[in-house]
Amino acid sequence: MKKTILIIGLFLAAVSSNVLGDGHLAEEQSKGAFTTLMVAAKDTDRYLKSVKSNPALYEAIGADAGGYCRTVSGQDYAGQLMMWTAFPNVTAALVASSKYDPSNVPRAMANMREFKYGATWAPLKGFPRLDPGYERAMRIKVSPANVPALVAALTKLEKEIQEAGHDTFINGLFVAIGGGTQEAGTLYLKSITSDEKTHGAVIDDYLSGAPWVNTYLQASSLIDEVVNDQFEVCEQFYTAE
Repeated sequence: MKKTILIIGLFLAAVSSNVLGDGHLAEEQSKGAFTTLMVAAKDTDRYLKSVKSNPALYEAIGADAGGYCRTVSGQDYAGQLMMWTAFPNVTAALVASSKYDPSNVPRAMANMREFKYGATWAPLKGFPRLDPGYERAMRIKVSPANVPALVAALTKLEKEIQEAGHDTFINGLFVAIGGGTQEAGTLYLKSITSDEKTHGAVIDDYLSGAPWVNTYLQASSLIDEVVNDQFEVCEQFYTAE
């Protein structure tokens, strides 16, 4: 997973080139951007209550929306949280990051959590809607040449799963910008449903031989390696007025 800066740059450039080479994929890529802060909370509920009570921070950095994802399976460390913020584009996300230093916060906040690292994310397949819930989060390695085909397969899979009765199911695929060694060389795949019961039903449907299994296998065949695989419970608690 650790690569030189040159290789990281070439990977991102190749992904961007492949995506922008197709009009549909370029349209998908233009749908906003996210920043994330990975933290270890000493008391998750107390920390989230504190963050939710301070919407002024999100207003100050020009966020469109904000929320969190709490890792509930496959945790890398105790109290794992991903604090996410949505923006209209990468420019707005980078400008916002310059206005807030997560390593330099009031002592009361610092005492509630340990800051791990931050990243900015550009969508390769955007969400059709921002609708956080119960989410499978996977870091995957994909050959840059296969990224457009993966985006197409994930888009097709999303539609087929929804048509099979799981209407809250959505997929997102993202590439990190400035994510350090933690995110270098991988893409971030999110598969989302409204809750754990709904997500379980999707998996049970697959195990029972659902009509969309072949599309799932097609998408999976384009993934070279699964680096990490977790379940998260996510919530949006800030929306710009």
